[in-house]
Amino acid sequence: MAELPGHLLRRCHQISVALFHDECADFDITPLQFAVLKTLIENGSQDQATIGGTAALDRTTVAVVIQKLMERQLVRRVQSTKDKRSKIVSATERGKRLLSDVAQSVMIAQERTMSPLSHTESAEFIRLLRKMADANNAHSRAPMKMRKSG
Repeated sequence: MAELPGHLLRRCHQISVALFHDECADFDITPLQFAVLKTLIENGSQDQATIGGTAALDRTTVAVVIQKLMERQLVRRVQSTKDKRSKIVSATERGKRLLSDVAQSVMIAQERTMSPLSHTESAEFIRLLRKMADANNAHSRAPMKMRKSG
């Protein structure tokens, strides 16, 4: 097992999530909630399908995460004026403040995750992870979909 890449990736993910929770405990936010909030703040208001594509999350997960964020008044959801089947989600001022407040703790968690590697190794590791994720994107249950510009 110790040499299987899937097993090692799973273990590293578990460690990364544990470090995120450790550093961000005071903010009561999960990695997925952070990802959705960050997506909304970086890209503006979006429908749930677009959020899922941008954050590489499946429809059910996006719906659950958005519901949790709405309960905390970190996002709002309104009916789309263009498509009655669609709901548009946007970050509230409270959500924007939380993202700003938690940012340093998230970075510390990321640094702790990468701390066993040198700066050069970290850069190479990120490059290789991005290459793997991009090349295998179509095989994901929730593939990342890039936003169309313009």
